[in-house]
Amino acid sequence: MKAKALFAVALMFAMVFVAAVPVETDDAAVTNVYIEEGNNITVDKDKGTTITVHYAADKNDTCTVSLYISTSKTPLWSESMVFDVTEDGTFQIPLDTASYPNGTAQMKITFSNNLYSDISFTVNYNTSIWSQWTTYAVIIVIILLIVALVVYKSRTAPKVKNQLTFEQVEAMKQAEKNNQTATEKKAPVKSERQRYLASKKK
Repeated sequence: MKAKALFAVALMFAMVFVAAVPVETDDAAVTNVYIEEGNNITVDKDKGTTITVHYAADKNDTCTVSLYISTSKTPLWSESMVFDVTEDGTFQIPLDTASYPNGTAQMKITFSNNLYSDISFTVNYNTSIWSQWTTYAVIIVIILLIVALVVYKSRTAPKVKNQLTFEQVEAMKQAEKNNQTATEKKAPVKSERQRYLASKKK
């Protein structure tokens, strides 16, 4: 009986000791992640850019970071990253907007090995009118219409005589006056006899 009592006491002490020892947990290395540009980013379509991701880690670890469009299973970008112990580490993710859909896209950043939960954000694209072929088509049509209108006007407009300048008109008047003076000087002068005979005929 004493042996059983001693065994029971020893077992009780063992259970108390095990309960008092903290259980080791495998905490995630990365404790905080956020995007510097915020969760609603506006970028120009067809222009490459990057976003800066900040993180805090309490132990070194490695994982694969990937960027997805939320509705796709194929990553737009993926890279193996080393997370060092730090309160504010950073890494950058490229946004090659030329391959992204127009308008607004829902994105997410994932971390392999469950290192950290997914980070979701929205990308809004400013699309330039010069990036659309319809803009150039409209410009070409407008130019062709202008050329056609100019040609039509030139063919239907009445022909106008060349108008003389003020200097040319004055020169013509002076030339006529000079001609008249020269004619008067060339008229024959009647003699006294001719004038007398002319008077007799009257």
